[in-house]
Amino acid sequence: MKRLRFEYETALEFSQNITEHSFTLRCKPFSDSRQTISELSCEILSKLGMVWHSRDSFGNMLVCGRITEPHKAFSFRVCGNADIIHSYESSGETSAFYGFHTPLTMPGKNMLSLYDSCNPLYSDILSRSKAFCDSLYSCMTYHKGVTGTKTTAEEAVTIKSGVCQDYAHILLSLLRIDKMPCRYVSGLAYGSGETHAWVEVYDGKKWIGIDPTHNCLISDRYIKLCHGRDYSDCPIERGIYLGNAESVQTVSSEVTII
Repeated sequence: MKRLRFEYETALEFSQNITEHSFTLRCKPFSDSRQTISELSCEILSKLGMVWHSRDSFGNMLVCGRITEPHKAFSFRVCGNADIIHSYESSGETSAFYGFHTPLTMPGKNMLSLYDSCNPLYSDILSRSKAFCDSLYSCMTYHKGVTGTKTTAEEAVTIKSGVCQDYAHILLSLLRIDKMPCRYVSGLAYGSGETHAWVEVYDGKKWIGIDPTHNCLISDRYIKLCHGRDYSDCPIERGIYLGNAESVQTVSSEVTII
């Protein structure tokens, strides 16, 4: 078992005052068979109206709120400890919808071509998943700024570049073409930076975490925040507001071993 200390903060600066700001945060990691969360603290560093806590249909922990007063800044911070019990496996059941493509993972001709070129010779799910991961890793280049949150797996594989979110969507697409239940994961990884994304595939008994950006199984240095069918099911922060304002977002995270 390894104990990790995590700190994560997001700040939004608006170009002018906004009002009637409703937000949903998926920033609180939850305990499962792989990780046990303790000393968890979540602080909204802004003018507060109503705040409530809930869970979504995927089991993720939600912090929801509404700020009616005019404001030009919004930020939140979460920190705590995570005891990582198992490196890349977690128990649980799957659901039928994890086997279906979404608009972000729907394959086109380039995704289908990549799938056909993989041709794994293995029958077990772990070995086949790793083979798909090898193939996408060999054809992709990590490059910030060329994709966005609405970029599909087909679009990313066509330009052969993107970030962790794109790598995850491509692997999800390959696995779903191969009829394997799988899901997108948002979380934190050891070191300083921003959030990270990876994939979990279901082998019939348990979920197995795979990081396609680094072409490896996840380790005891990863902390899951939330999961869903693709990125659109589990953004860390999402909100709507009244006001014709531009926003600038700053994100920072740090995971250390204690």
